[in-house]
Amino acid sequence: MQITTFLQDPWVAKAEVRQVDRKMVGLELANGRVQVSDNRPKATPDQAGNYLMQPGSDGESQVNAHVVTTQTLNMWQDYRGGEVEWSFGSPVLDVVPHKKQGMNAYYSRWEGSTNYFFQDSPQLQATVKTANSVDVVAHETGHSVLDGMKPGYLGTNDRETGAFHEAFGDCSAMLFTLQDAGMRDRILEQTGGDLSKPNNLAWLAEEFGKARRLSNDDPADDDRPWLRNSQNKFTYVKPETLGDGRGDDDTLGGEIHSFGRLWAGAFYDCLSSTYQDGLNQGLEPSQALKFAADTLGPIFARAVDHAPSSRGRFKDMGLQMIQADKELNDGRLGEAFKKVFLDRKIISPKDLQSEATRRANLPKLAVDHDFTSKAEAAAYVTARAAQLGLPEGVKLSTASLSRNAKGEQVVNLLYPQNVPVTVSGLEGLSTDVNGGVTLVFDAQGRLSDFHHSAVDAESVQDEMDGIAYLQRKDQILENDRLGMQFTRDDGKPYLAVIRDGKLVRVPSSACDCGCCTKCGN
Repeated sequence: MQITTFLQDPWVAKAEVRQVDRKMVGLELANGRVQVSDNRPKATPDQAGNYLMQPGSDGESQVNAHVVTTQTLNMWQDYRGGEVEWSFGSPVLDVVPHKKQGMNAYYSRWEGSTNYFFQDSPQLQATVKTANSVDVVAHETGHSVLDGMKPGYLGTNDRETGAFHEAFGDCSAMLFTLQDAGMRDRILEQTGGDLSKPNNLAWLAEEFGKARRLSNDDPADDDRPWLRNSQNKFTYVKPETLGDGRGDDDTLGGEIHSFGRLWAGAFYDCLSSTYQDGLNQGLEPSQALKFAADTLGPIFARAVDHAPSSRGRFKDMGLQMIQADKELNDGRLGEAFKKVFLDRKIISPKDLQSEATRRANLPKLAVDHDFTSKAEAAAYVTARAAQLGLPEGVKLSTASLSRNAKGEQVVNLLYPQNVPVTVSGLEGLSTDVNGGVTLVFDAQGRLSDFHHSAVDAESVQDEMDGIAYLQRKDQILENDRLGMQFTRDDGKPYLAVIRDGKLVRVPSSACDCGCCTKCGN
């Protein structure tokens, strides 16, 4: 069937007519995994069953968001080699293309949805709809995919984990861009095959970014059509040392979208190295770009799957990517990846040595069948808590359970420890800090990787720093009078709520406010 969808972003090119599998669109923009649930009448097909929408129409945004969401999910499932289950219990993700007026987009577990905003831009003489941007939709779908793989990452206030969530969305957008032959040709035209030159692969959300820059108080950035740019040279420091600001295109900030650019930049460097490897193998440049995505995508998916379950730290992801390259790619890119992560100070030589020691001393454990339920997996691990060095009497719950096409099983478990909140102004409250356990079993049922992230003084302090950060950003709902409506008047979601003397994390991505120069967010 035929549909109209954007190539990459409205600033890059107008919507085009594309041929897609009818199953992807489904009946009434609902296909069993993704469905449009909008505040406006839903688009209907023409007599031939095609969704050929008028430019600027609500239907154009609905079809674009629905199809790109489905394609992004399919991309990650292909790269993972297995299904990604949504974390909210339903098999279907709601896509809301016209959530509210504003310059935002966000994923929400409690709503089971990705949500897109719209705003008139006098400078562009257009209505900017984030549902029209393939970058934004692939980014927000990335949040929902990561939440399915690692639910614990939206259960912590740790700032670096929040930054990784945002970076994963940006990486999702980069990988999705490389699926399209037309976009690969455009990138090659822009760069001449040199990915160090400016291009649409590195730039995220061109129209959104252009509108935001034209509306801010800094005329010096008006010529930069992007919300974020992954072509950067940032190096690692703890985000808390950078304050709460966004920095600028050349300065890393402690705000999580800004700090996430560090990981996204490292990922772009890895893409560039993988592209060069494809060229070295004799591939044509467009083929080499697709090769880069299809080589790095499975490596990244495997790295995330095998990473610790309670917090997503850049160092752990870097080490896991080096290992995943060994397992999936015979270590062909390992030295290039090491250089990227060492140069950016994401890892150190000591980390590499410690990781080798860790892997050489994994517990001896095996299973002789596939787990049939999360409860069974939790019972299996609980019975072996002492062997795994877990706290005595630990109460484990399985956050996610998956099996891939190779027959490998990954179990992510969490256990809460209630601690007092020590943030000024929030004294007297308590909150849960999650310990985490990840077990990976190979196709023969042998334990091939294991992580235990204990609740210790460092993790508790990181949680307190994250809570203080949310407090400064007015993202804590202090009186839960709204029930399950955790959205501020400006459309930005609350990320924590105080309920019965306890501060509870709200599992939602932190959407990117378009008025940050005015409100400080």
